[in-house]
Amino acid sequence: NEVVASYLVDEHQLEIRIRIPSDWPLHRVEVRDVQRIGVDEQRWRAWILATQQIMWSQDGRITDALGLFKKNVTLHFDGQAECAICYSIISVMDTSLPRKPCRTCKNKFHASCLYRWFSTSHSTSCPMCRT
Repeated sequence: NEVVASYLVDEHQLEIRIRIPSDWPLHRVEVRDVQRIGVDEQRWRAWILATQQIMWSQDGRITDALGLFKKNVTLHFDGQAECAICYSIISVMDTSLPRKPCRTCKNKFHASCLYRWFSTSHSTSCPMCRT
């Protein structure tokens, strides 16, 4: 009832555990962190939540969830900047990279995150620098 995924990037080993309850799909799959090295807590938590969202929504395929997690890990260690709103590199909504930069602070965002920000904040300013 459990899948443990380990990723070795350079000298960093990262591990997550996906636990499938015996009464699935009545109860949700749990994604837990096992080992986090070289990644700050906020970014790691965003990756875990994104992995959970895939498991809870898109047909619940473990391969899709682990693929998204692996892409986030790989791109992070390759130096790709994450979205300044959701702290994930790969968007859960459309699997895009953060490509929409603020002209002032230069932070990059996923288009879907910006749309959600503008809709809920009733503002057209940058979520980071407010310009």
